[in-house]
Amino acid sequence: MSLRRLLLALPVVFGLAAVVAAAPSATPEAGPDADHRLPADPALRSLDARARYGAAALAADVPAGHVPDPLNPVLKGVHGPFRPNLPGPDHSKDPTPAYSESERQQLVREGKDLFFSTTAFGQRPSQGARVFGELLSCGTCHVAPGFVDGLTHLVGPVREREFGRRQTPALFGLTGTAPFGWDGRNATLGDQSRGAIVSPLEMHASREPTKRELDALAEFQKTITAPPAVPGKDFDPVRARRGEALFRTPRPVVDPTGEFPAGQGVACATCHSGRFFTDNKAHRDFLPTGDPLFDPGRVGPDGNILGFDTPSLLGVRFTAPFFHDGVAGDPTAPSNFLGGGMGPGAAEADIGAAGPAAARRALLENVLPFYNTVRFNFGFTQDELKDLAEFLLSL
Repeated sequence: MSLRRLLLALPVVFGLAAVVAAAPSATPEAGPDADHRLPADPALRSLDARARYGAAALAADVPAGHVPDPLNPVLKGVHGPFRPNLPGPDHSKDPTPAYSESERQQLVREGKDLFFSTTAFGQRPSQGARVFGELLSCGTCHVAPGFVDGLTHLVGPVREREFGRRQTPALFGLTGTAPFGWDGRNATLGDQSRGAIVSPLEMHASREPTKRELDALAEFQKTITAPPAVPGKDFDPVRARRGEALFRTPRPVVDPTGEFPAGQGVACATCHSGRFFTDNKAHRDFLPTGDPLFDPGRVGPDGNILGFDTPSLLGVRFTAPFFHDGVAGDPTAPSNFLGGGMGPGAAEADIGAAGPAAARRALLENVLPFYNTVRFNFGFTQDELKDLAEFLLSL
């Protein structure tokens, strides 16, 4: 684990010490129908799987120096501000009516009003750490023009534990980027919207949204598109043309996660594919073992860590800092010290520089070097990395 990640974890871990101490122990399922099959790759078994299958069964496979996760599965039994507790049914899975085009246009108008309203769902003061006591709307965190606030928030529940640190996701290209959420936990926009509305850590609604409200929010969000990038202002078009060729041309890689065999040809476009620049799949972080302190993303039914869904690159010039926990930020922005807005000025929501200049610095100082070395060892030169950055800023 890097020093950066360890430091980011400390506020969360120490802040929950009292809760963990008082939490009831979790008992693994052990009925006749329980699935006791072990994941195919021991190094990729999630911490949840380790607890579920039992220490004895996995003893031979636990890596040397493994530290049991202090937050999972203990916090699975904690009922705190992590899960909603509302009367009435969840309508996000209800069948969607066959709306006519005129009805869809009406839904877009209704959805826009709901998106920016701090009262439509009977919102109560949020219990989220960064937004504590505020009455939130969707538009509080999804701020135009990029529909992101550039901040990392506590949200929950997430796959492996009751909450995690997640960067506000962008909303461009939602018609082609399902599933939703950094870990792909929500199959539809209705699921995604409902989660944010009812979560006490987010909008903290006092009632469940109706099916029509969820449909209206989905229709409005589908209309959100990235403004076209301006050549010569937002990006260098000459470098961008060279960068696109680099982006799409496979190179032999070395992948420490084992997802891609050594020497296989991989390009940026292997995962960031199609017109929405995503393959709609989950990919693992560079740590091949489970992370004892951090959210590993999506976990398969066999306990294997799948990771985080490939984010779209549309409008990337608006969406720094990058990665699911916002650790890849503009190094010159005061509040992005150690990533995710954790530095000086964070309490005042001073997130430093924004827009293409900030995104360019974050790409060149954080994102592209990570993929060029630790993640894939692409071997791009510094000049080629600059070309790649300009192509990304053009999207």
